[in-house]
Amino acid sequence: MKVSPTLYPSSLASCLMFGLICSLLCTLQLHAQEHNHDHSAEKTSAKALPVSPQTPEFKAATGEFREHLKKMREVLVRYNTDLTGASDKAMLTQWFELERAGIAIHQRMVDAALKEYLQDPAGKPALAEMLWGIVERNTEVDRFENLLPVVQALKANGFKHEKLPGTEAMIAFAMNEYDELKPILNELVAEGLASPMLVSIQSQLSTLKSLWEQELAAREKDRAGEPLPRVLIHTSKGDIELELFENNAPETVGSFISLVESGFYNGLTFHRVLEHFMAQTGCPVGDGTGGPGYTIYSEASKPGKRNFFRGTVGLAMSQNPDSGGSQFFICFLPVTHLNEGFTAFGRVTSGIEVLGSIVRINPDEKKDESKAPAMPDEILSIEVLSKRNHEYKPNKVNM
Repeated sequence: MKVSPTLYPSSLASCLMFGLICSLLCTLQLHAQEHNHDHSAEKTSAKALPVSPQTPEFKAATGEFREHLKKMREVLVRYNTDLTGASDKAMLTQWFELERAGIAIHQRMVDAALKEYLQDPAGKPALAEMLWGIVERNTEVDRFENLLPVVQALKANGFKHEKLPGTEAMIAFAMNEYDELKPILNELVAEGLASPMLVSIQSQLSTLKSLWEQELAAREKDRAGEPLPRVLIHTSKGDIELELFENNAPETVGSFISLVESGFYNGLTFHRVLEHFMAQTGCPVGDGTGGPGYTIYSEASKPGKRNFFRGTVGLAMSQNPDSGGSQFFICFLPVTHLNEGFTAFGRVTSGIEVLGSIVRINPDEKKDESKAPAMPDEILSIEVLSKRNHEYKPNKVNM
């Protein structure tokens, strides 16, 4: 079996073969081949439940997903048996195309399952458990999109689980649904059930809502003006498209695009990926100590600066505000403590689900010598999709 860090089969498989199969198809009593991997959510074994789709919509979506998974398994088998590696690139491209299509099919299946559940909530306890399993697993790996209607439906129809209120709060927070979040947090705090993180969020609700309204206004202004630059990050777990905030952080965007066009990021790893926080990359050394050989000036205090929400891209730095270089991070959640000191220079516009599949790595955590070290995901390449008609270059700090 090939063990290239870029195309290692378990790396390919984990994105859908575990994130989606384990979240739903195990509950439909299908069997997925197990592989070694590192996501804590994927280590949780799925509880087999007698779920049998009844509505034509749910049956059709489930059948479509089964057939889609067969295609994915075929790619995985071909990869494992092609020892020459001659077609690795083509298979990787095919895998990511299937992955993107599979995510859409999976969502249609979840929508159909929810619709069937709502027809008879009291008579569908197994379906409720299945839907809760999807919510719980995706939340654990920081995939929050499309989960709020599911958890709200479960809650409204009497589904009980000790983690449900806190999970609902996390999802609403991640998706900037602050009006939905307020009563949930108030109840959790009043009952003494809120985690320290949720207590902190409650104390910042007014500020968070105001900042989100500012962000929405900034996005509207961006849409009305000259198109912003866009780049596509090809990672070992799929593609992530970014829109870059040239209107708000032009020097950071200038440096970033110049590095992208030079091929600087090709092959660099996501060396620091912390759950419920962010994924960081861009270090040529691979441990967070490297850079491009220069630093640029901070734009964190400029008028009109952007703030940090789910999908926001920021420039990493040390305690010196003008120490940013090539390292950047993508946030999993809104992070208010970054707003004052870090430059936000872009946001994810598609592929945000890929963030949930990037292997979590905490360089500061004590290593367990009994376990094999986690294999970090990497940037295969970054391409500039569009930019404005001028030169992009770094404004380097004078040393």
